[in-house]
This record gives sequence, structure tokens and C-alpha cells, in this order.
Amino acid sequence: MSTEDVRFEKIGDLEFVRDDAYPYPFTVEIAPHFWMTEQTGRLADAVESYFQGVDPTPVQRTALQTYLTQYITRALLMPGQPRHRYLQKVAQLRSQRDFERFADDLADVGIEPF
Repeated sequence: MSTEDVRFEKIGDLEFVRDDAYPYPFTVEIAPHFWMTEQTGRLADAVESYFQGVDPTPVQRTALQTYLTQYITRALLMPGQPRHRYLQKVAQLRSQRDFERFADDLADVGIEPF
């Protein structure tokens, strides 16, 4: 399945529509969705709280974890990076600071979900 085949996708409670304004710059089997293309508004609300430094509510935390899981699962990783290690950490994220540190860790290995 190529990226073009996945224009709309429901992942958990989130609904994504691929937008050519946000292309994923690497060739992968299925490109990760970007948070800006989520349609329900749940993820935008969660990301806004994250950017404001506010701890996520349980609903926001779930939205962020769902988003990060799909992103990490699909993103191109630098050689030698253990994808499973990052996926395991997602479930442990609770506070805004947890998410911030995790995003920093991801950035260090070339993954920029936000």
C-alpha cells in the first residue's frame, strides 16, 4: 500500500485526511499523518495544550499517545534506532513534561512529530 492509497484514515478516535500541504519528506511504505491533518479537533486541542505547557487531560493524553504511536510506527528512522523502544515509551507518557522530553528524544534521532 502506498501513501497515495491512504487519503482518509481512522486511528483510534482520531480521523486523518491526507493533505498535500503537509507532505512527508521521505519515501516510506505509508507516511505518518501530521497532527494538523486530524479532523475531529481532539488532537489539535491536545497539541495546543502541549504547546502551552499544560498537563494533558486523560482524553488529550490518549490523543497524543495515539498520534505518536502512528507517527513512530510509520516514520523513517536513522539506522540502528530501535523503533520498539520508542513505541514502548509512548504508553508511559503522562505529563506535559513527559511528552516534551520524549519529543526532544525523538528529535535527537530525526523524528519531528510536532
